[in-house]
Amino acid sequence: MKVLSIIVPTYNMENYLHKCLNSLIVSDMNMASLEVLVINDGSKDSSLQIAHEYETIYPQTFKVIDKGNGNYGSCINRGLKEVTGKYVKVLDADDCFVVNVLDKFIDYLQDKDIDLVLNDFVTVDENDAITESYTFNLPTNNTFTLQDIPKPMIEWIWHHGITYKTDILKAINYHQTEGISYTDDEWIFMPMYKVESVSYFPYILYHYLLGREGQTFDPIVMKSSFDKRIIVGKSMVQYFANIEQSIHTVAKSYMIEKLRSRLSVIYNFYLTKEYSSYGNEHLKEFDQFIKNQSLFIYYLLAQKKDKIFGKNYIQEWRSANYASSLYLSIRRLKFRIRLFFGKQYRNIHMPENLRRR
Repeated sequence: MKVLSIIVPTYNMENYLHKCLNSLIVSDMNMASLEVLVINDGSKDSSLQIAHEYETIYPQTFKVIDKGNGNYGSCINRGLKEVTGKYVKVLDADDCFVVNVLDKFIDYLQDKDIDLVLNDFVTVDENDAITESYTFNLPTNNTFTLQDIPKPMIEWIWHHGITYKTDILKAINYHQTEGISYTDDEWIFMPMYKVESVSYFPYILYHYLLGREGQTFDPIVMKSSFDKRIIVGKSMVQYFANIEQSIHTVAKSYMIEKLRSRLSVIYNFYLTKEYSSYGNEHLKEFDQFIKNQSLFIYYLLAQKKDKIFGKNYIQEWRSANYASSLYLSIRRLKFRIRLFFGKQYRNIHMPENLRRR
């Protein structure tokens, strides 16, 4: 049985795939414990050919699955049908691992029997220069639960820092939404329902490329496809509503905070960053959907208040009968001023007290 399975969703990644797959070539001993599933999502470039090169050289480790285009979630779903490892992790084809750390990680997993492993990661630019470090500083000498993770840290637990025990995904018949992007939000949320034990691997394992033109977090792409975030948001809300009465205590605080933070991104986008009558109507329908699915989440979103005005912008919007207000106008003005002075469109910084360079 393989110890670790890595799913690599791939679509037109010929410029990055060699670097990605090279980062998965570990020591001979651990190659036998590693399974790499490269899921080619109907690429039109040479991605499939590149993937087959590695399958030919390392047939005991690399397996290529060629399928029609179905977007990110379809790659995850296809990969999960094939995995044989005790643990499973996702590596995007434009990202890479630190090879010697991956070797150490496989050794670390050999004698582990836990539901979730968290690892440190960094964001990098096209020149592989580190732009941000995400170091969690959690206990390393014993296992803990999701309850033990500080609430501010939950926002920064992305798929780059997550490895699941495969049985967790099977236990919930995990299925990721297909046909659209941004579904990695489901990956960091839904399986947590069954997570009872967590351990922390205190090394930077994952290099996350941020800033590539055309990637899903490119501001231009985000602006044109943000309605897809609403689809994913609805999927997460509906999932939570279905399990709300049966969520295990140790997972509840994590799931609530993660859901609050990911949904707030949607509201902030349409009410602050890109306000329009179209977006307002879109958001109104989404807000009513949440209210119908879970009153708990609906009211949770209206609780957090800003430090200056002591108001919650979502509640202000609701109170104004889903219309703009002076307070919302001030929020938008502050955002425009930040843009004018060169602030980033998207703030990815971990709070200083949770970050170590």
